[in-house]
Amino acid sequence: MAQTEIQSQKQSQQGQTDDLSELEQLTDRLWQTAQAQQSSSANLLQILRVLEALHKRIRDDLFQPSLPTSRHELFNLLRDIETNGGWPHIYRMKINEICRYLEQPEEPEEETKSDD
Repeated sequence: MAQTEIQSQKQSQQGQTDDLSELEQLTDRLWQTAQAQQSSSANLLQILRVLEALHKRIRDDLFQPSLPTSRHELFNLLRDIETNGGWPHIYRMKINEICRYLEQPEEPEEETKSDD
């Protein structure tokens, strides 16, 4: 019986490793997509909106229903959150942070002289 539990744990760990590998690949692909759009703030903003919407869907539709129902399991989850990086959060820039870019001096445009 103990041998069966060990095999089950190994299979579970392998599945988690495969899932993390797939997640790393998705993360790399998203980063490449964002880099390809680095000159377009509108496109980058759209990517951020999609990520925020996905974060909300995962939280509301998958994570919350999966929360533990026993105190012991909830304690273990909270301990894991505390020891492994805290609660996930999507930071939003405030308008005044964006406006700071307006305060930076603009590069002077080269004047073109035309002969009349």
